[in-house]
Amino acid sequence: MNEIELMFRVKEGDEEAFREIVERYQRQIIGLCFRYVGNQQDAEEIAQDVFIHLYRAASTYQPRAKLSTYLYRIAVNLSLNRIRDDKWKRFISWEFINRDKKKRAASPMIDGPDSLMEQKEQYKIIREAIDSLPANQKTAVILKRFQGLSYEEIAEVMNCSVSAVESRLHRAKQNLKKKLKHLVT
Repeated sequence: MNEIELMFRVKEGDEEAFREIVERYQRQIIGLCFRYVGNQQDAEEIAQDVFIHLYRAASTYQPRAKLSTYLYRIAVNLSLNRIRDDKWKRFISWEFINRDKKKRAASPMIDGPDSLMEQKEQYKIIREAIDSLPANQKTAVILKRFQGLSYEEIAEVMNCSVSAVESRLHRAKQNLKKKLKHLVT
């Protein structure tokens, strides 16, 4: 069953259809929220709020865009609200850093303690640089780099044109280059 049919069934009160939507999109929404707040528990709470919002809004649902786009838009807004309300400023989680360390450990070259400390510091600097981007640039970067959305999909989520997405990503790249130029050798 496609997402539009599912939403119309949810609109009619079909809880099984709603459960199917949650199962289809839960991992993607949690992953997106996690990229914003950097904490699994908070990401899961926000994702739960996303689906509660969807359920409550089902009676007014109109299939103007893909359901995933609608869910991403809600997730981005709720994540930004959480960051603003709680003043959390994290982007790249320590889980992400640890996953990267495991990949390096599997390689034949073993990093020493000094190298690992330097890498941790670099990740911290990169995280802070991304966190310092304006919200619209940060959102575009997250949706493109970590969620793998196309420019068209990002434009739908952010409710703007494709050229605006391109511009935001370009400005984000320029801002990050300036902020991180000392890391590039």
